[in-house]
Amino acid sequence: MNHGLLYEIRQHPKALWISIALHVLLLIIVTVSFNSTSEPKLPKVAKVKTVQAVVVDAKVVDRELDKLKKAEQRKRSKEDNRKKRLQRDAKKAKDARRKEEKRLAALKRKQKKREKETKAKQKELAKLEKKRQAEQQKLAAIEAKRKAEEEVDRKKREAKEAEIRRQQELVELKRQMEEEEREQAKLNTRLQTLRAQYVKLIEQKIERNWAPPAKMTKGWSCVVNVQQNVLGDVTDVRMVNCSGSAAFKDTVERAVKKASPLPAPPDPKVFEKKIKITFRPDV
Repeated sequence: MNHGLLYEIRQHPKALWISIALHVLLLIIVTVSFNSTSEPKLPKVAKVKTVQAVVVDAKVVDRELDKLKKAEQRKRSKEDNRKKRLQRDAKKAKDARRKEEKRLAALKRKQKKREKETKAKQKELAKLEKKRQAEQQKLAAIEAKRKAEEEVDRKKREAKEAEIRRQQELVELKRQMEEEEREQAKLNTRLQTLRAQYVKLIEQKIERNWAPPAKMTKGWSCVVNVQQNVLGDVTDVRMVNCSGSAAFKDTVERAVKKASPLPAPPDPKVFEKKIKITFRPDV
């Protein structure tokens, strides 16, 4: 309370002095009244003057009091306006806060709803992803099986094609071998014919260089191994078997040596360094 009084004194020092003046004036009036009762009555004129002075002072006091009341009313009105303004501001703030709380609550509800929807969507997406993965695995398994079957079919096909090619190659090889055999048989036959001709030429030359012995029996023959060089020169003569006399054997050996060089072969393929001939003279 003392703090409130001091605050009021600081705010309105003029009112303090007016209040002090009023109190002094009242004290004077009381003193005068007291003195008038104890002292002899003054002349009427002097009394009138005193009353007028007091009346004049009272009007001043009334004016001052009126000013104080008006100042107090203005102060109270200002304070009321301030309080009303504060109340309005508080109400606005409260309304704004309530509105903001409602907005935040709505936002929270929306957020929760979105979160719920997001969770539901995520759950649905996870379910769809799981289903997709399962389908993908199934497709991968089907694809792997298809590829495995295709690989098996490919290997079977390749094996079959390889077998067909092998059979064809075998047929072709057999044909070639048969062809080669036929060619070789033809060549062998030809070579045999040429060799027989070659041996016949050698025998004929030997026979041309042969001088029969003094005594000769029809049917005598000699098997002779003749060795020659690439030029046909006779390098060795070996009598293998002779059915005639020693003189016949000697005449055959001399005839072979005199036939050197031997005739050239009709084909180089029939040339041989070692030749076995059977000398059987036609006598």
